[in-house]
Amino acid sequence: ISKENIPAATQLFTPDWIVRYMVENSLGRIDITKRKNECIFADGLEPDEMTWEETEGKRIANEKYISGQMGWKYYLPEAEQEPDVQAQLEKIHEEYENLKPEGIRCIDPCMGSGHILVYMFDVLMQIYEAYGYRSRDAVQSIVQNNLYGLDIDDRAAQLAYFSVMMKARQYDSRFFTRGVKPNVYAICESNSVGSDIVDYFTNGDAKLKESMDTILTEMRDAKEYGSILNITPVDFEALYARFDEVFDEISMFKTAVLDELLPVVRVAEVLVQKYDTVCTNPPYMGSSGMSGKLGEYVKKCYPDSKSDLFAVFIERCGAMAKKSGYQAMITQHAWMFLSSFEKLRAKLLQMDTVNMAHLGARTFDEIGGEVVQTASFVLRKSHVKGYKGVYCRLIEPTTQNGKEEMFLAGENRYESAQDNFSKIPGSPIAYWVSLLALECFAQTPIGEQALLCQGLTTTDNEKYVRYWHEPSKNQIGNGMDSAEAEDSGLKWFPFNKGGSFCKWYGNNELVVNYQHNGAEIKADVLRKYKYLKTPDFVVKNSKSYFCEGLTWSALSNDFSIRWFPKGAICADKGQGLFANEDVLFYSCGLLNSNVAKMFLGLISPTLDFNCGYVRKIPYICSPAKKEIVSKLVEENIEVSRTDWDSFETSWDFKRHPLTQMIMSRAAWGTDISDVSFTS
Repeated sequence: ISKENIPAATQLFTPDWIVRYMVENSLGRIDITKRKNECIFADGLEPDEMTWEETEGKRIANEKYISGQMGWKYYLPEAEQEPDVQAQLEKIHEEYENLKPEGIRCIDPCMGSGHILVYMFDVLMQIYEAYGYRSRDAVQSIVQNNLYGLDIDDRAAQLAYFSVMMKARQYDSRFFTRGVKPNVYAICESNSVGSDIVDYFTNGDAKLKESMDTILTEMRDAKEYGSILNITPVDFEALYARFDEVFDEISMFKTAVLDELLPVVRVAEVLVQKYDTVCTNPPYMGSSGMSGKLGEYVKKCYPDSKSDLFAVFIERCGAMAKKSGYQAMITQHAWMFLSSFEKLRAKLLQMDTVNMAHLGARTFDEIGGEVVQTASFVLRKSHVKGYKGVYCRLIEPTTQNGKEEMFLAGENRYESAQDNFSKIPGSPIAYWVSLLALECFAQTPIGEQALLCQGLTTTDNEKYVRYWHEPSKNQIGNGMDSAEAEDSGLKWFPFNKGGSFCKWYGNNELVVNYQHNGAEIKADVLRKYKYLKTPDFVVKNSKSYFCEGLTWSALSNDFSIRWFPKGAICADKGQGLFANEDVLFYSCGLLNSNVAKMFLGLISPTLDFNCGYVRKIPYICSPAKKEIVSKLVEENIEVSRTDWDSFETSWDFKRHPLTQMIMSRAAWGTDISDVSFTS
């Protein structure tokens, strides 16, 4: 996607209630944090006369009361905390005690048409008015001191500029005459700035020249990168002082300096500054859609989030926030779970998740179906051990209105300490999990009790894989170990390649050419991939071939595992588990249980059930019940095997059950005239 087309390909209009949720819980929280200890409910009790629960209850009630006064219905009070946690929070909140309204800096680094900026303006006006400012003074201060916005799209920036100006005009009818301009800019590039303009501007000042060269170098091709650009801090005051001088000069370079150089410096300064609130809906674009320049820059500067631009912006927005500042975003929810974002999660777990609205699919009108699943969240740039966040699980409603109504009703809300997430392998943001389930991860994982691995990749299934009824039955080896298979000279052997949902036993339909220990496949692999010295890259874990084990589909809508006897080979997508008999059958029962499904939902919430995920499932085993479970599993396998073999698609098919029933009744002299045969 070229830089000219990035805006059209990535812009999504943020629903109004999500904008309000993000702004109220970040910018609004700064004001409420300063006021939450106000004695609104004059019950005459001092803090030392109340229990801790009563103190926290009063604090939460105060937050609700203040947000209600301000009309912030999407504001969520902080969860009830432990005393030591609240003591640490009080120290963090002290940083905002002396912060005046004009000192609050807010930015939307992907502002689009200014939807978020406009609501920030409204909230800032409420804060100013609460401090007794006149509307006219408040409007001017907000435009000059509080609001900042950036976008790579020139037209979007014009709309955002217009929106902010009209919002200012709403509160101050004479605002247009005051000559105040918003800090709202389209990101501009330094590519066209000539050296003669720079020389004139710097006027022989070495420090100015160094500062300007740094900015121009780092702002080259800026529209390719947008707000993810990392700009080196320079002496901006000296630069602006020089711009003031140029403004009063008479020179042929004056217009070029003010039109070409000044906008680049302004954007660079906005990118360098730190903010109390960073609030945005970033672009969503996978690495495959990135241009060569953007892809290289992301790999170099954001290696932990390079998979998607929304994840890069999560990292970048965190860097733009001040210490103890707030970061509010709506992004795809993939960062919460996928292994490709594990390092990013580790970084985010060093910040406090104040609250989250986990939205799931159908959040945006422009996108239907289940393709884009989202989450909106508010982080604070601080880390308090044991801190609890508030999480709203809104993934079930299929409409925006339904999600909003569930949020306002307070349904499906969880309070979770984010320190618990690191107890789960991969640290997924599994806020809904019970403490009992989390404690299970302290037990030995199943990967330490058994071997879980991928198997054979033929690299050419059309050539090497067949349904069992295609080759001659005399050429198929069943029930052999590896030595017997090699000595037999037979060509075809059972092949576990996944298949549809099937528990306990089944999906035995395919055979693979593994004659003479796979000689033909190995030779073919080395011929195709000349850089390989051995075929082990595709003939993986060959010691597990022909062993008894369990297999499952690595890519499936629903996880199911089944036993197979010795004599088969597992594939790369039909992976295998191998262990001694008592572990094998117990593992089959465990992995086919709802408990294992719950664990897999935490470790791998997608359709990927690779052995890397399965081996992390806790091996929950009660010695007293292990024998009972194993016996029940063997019975289930036998029932499933009988069922599978009752169809002609099974290579162990002997006789149809209906025929068996008729023969049994006839053998006992039973009248079979009542048996009807239909199609």
